[in-house]
Amino acid sequence: MRVALALALALMLPTTVAWGQDRDRRPANDSFHVSWEPETDSVTPRIEGRVQNDSRFRVTDVQLRVEGLDAAGQPVGRTLAWAVGDIEPGGDTSFVVEGMRGAVTYRIAVDSFDLVSGGQTPGKAN
Repeated sequence: MRVALALALALMLPTTVAWGQDRDRRPANDSFHVSWEPETDSVTPRIEGRVQNDSRFRVTDVQLRVEGLDAAGQPVGRTLAWAVGDIEPGGDTSFVVEGMRGAVTYRIAVDSFDLVSGGQTPGKAN
């Protein structure tokens, strides 16, 4: 019984330590700032925007959650959009998404991303 318990604890310890280290190596979602405005020269209503990466990590596959809101602030639709390419620490990139019928404003936030590398100071190259 003691051997089984010791083995179970030994197997759990590396997993716990690795999980804690991984959390420290990823930027928080509040490390990203999203700005947007309606696209004025499009036949179809679209939103164009930028994603600023204020973390010290290079990221890719940045997915945005876009929620359209009516005049009362109630949701009228939801979709996902992708930011273009990798985003260097301190850098930014763009995205475009179709407008939503009935939306007068939008709530847009980073939903997910993949870590490419990290540890750099924002604004400085590797």
